[in-house]
Amino acid sequence: MDLTLNLYTLLLLIFTGRTLGLLVSRTHLQSMVGEVAAGLLLSPLLLAVVYPEPTLLLFAQFGILMLMLLSGLMTDFRSFAENKFPAFLTGAFGVVVTVGVVFYALMALGVPVLASLYLSVILSNTAIEVSAKVMMEKMPSAKVYTIVMGASFVDDILAVFLIGLVGSATLMGTVDAWELLMLSAKVLAFLFVTLVLIPPLFERVKLFNRLVTRKGREEKIVFTFTILLAFSIALAAKLVGLHEVIGAYIAGLLVGKWGSQVGPLLRRRRVYLELLDDMVPSIKAVFTPIFFGYVGVMLGSILATTEITPSIALYTLVMFGAAIIGKLVGCGLGARLSGLKGDESVLVGVAMGGRGALEFVLISLGYQYGLLTEELFTAVVGATLLTVIFTPTAYSVVRRRRG
Repeated sequence: MDLTLNLYTLLLLIFTGRTLGLLVSRTHLQSMVGEVAAGLLLSPLLLAVVYPEPTLLLFAQFGILMLMLLSGLMTDFRSFAENKFPAFLTGAFGVVVTVGVVFYALMALGVPVLASLYLSVILSNTAIEVSAKVMMEKMPSAKVYTIVMGASFVDDILAVFLIGLVGSATLMGTVDAWELLMLSAKVLAFLFVTLVLIPPLFERVKLFNRLVTRKGREEKIVFTFTILLAFSIALAAKLVGLHEVIGAYIAGLLVGKWGSQVGPLLRRRRVYLELLDDMVPSIKAVFTPIFFGYVGVMLGSILATTEITPSIALYTLVMFGAAIIGKLVGCGLGARLSGLKGDESVLVGVAMGGRGALEFVLISLGYQYGLLTEELFTAVVGATLLTVIFTPTAYSVVRRRRG
């Protein structure tokens, strides 16, 4: 293991990724678009200075855990609580319809069943960071905003269950009905223990209150505990047949749920926001450029040896179109049934169209395990990036037409 070479690789990825990410963010797109582009630039396709080596993969995998932890931390429980029924209906319809649309579209193209199922579940998840950023730029009505954020919460929980179930089954290969039933039971039990039983246990023993001491801010005790909790639940997730990233995400949910509750003098909320202040800059500055850069390097390595065939272009357009239509129809219908007007329902469906970090994590895992071919990997990365670019543009157009 050459330390100098590894430092050289990380230096290039972080510097180039952050530079292009910041430039892209000025156009109101997600910085991850620039970070993937940085990896593509440095890959064998163009400059050929960074390659997808095992050491880089290790750094990227650690970045995956940190990204999933942060994603869980930033899931908004309060938005869900304000409009539970509309949020649940919107999120659930969005996931179910998108899974169906993407799955049958890929099957019609001749994609194998397991790969079609895996990709349809991946693309059923809305990136809450994309939805939030889109609406922050052009804020809709308070009710539309709350329903979108609450639906994103429901979307995340349902997607975690489906991803855990389908991901474990597909990455292991073909499973029989009994194995699938046992896997479903283990996933449900794991989610029940971590999301239902552990939070009141934390409250009973006043765990977080003990951590929030006078010197807690200086010594970053809550920060340390959050990292340890993420690693612990990630290992527990692996033991029940899930991937470690699901455990890291759930750890973030647990801490986020604690921080969303009202405490004396808003102490919990203050500590939670301080935790985000500690974690967000470091993760965005170091781990996201490494991970998304690695996705770009993998993509560039594939493109260096594989020409862009009509089938890749077709897969990309079909997955992109199916992902957008699934959310527009599913979330729009759920919003309409929950009482929103027609134009507001369309706005909700459009705002829920973006995909993000979670999708890239699962795409890279599917490729590493051999479930996704080079063609499918290239196509789904392209489709995901297109949703990130399309969603803010479409949202602005629809909102402008609403007046």
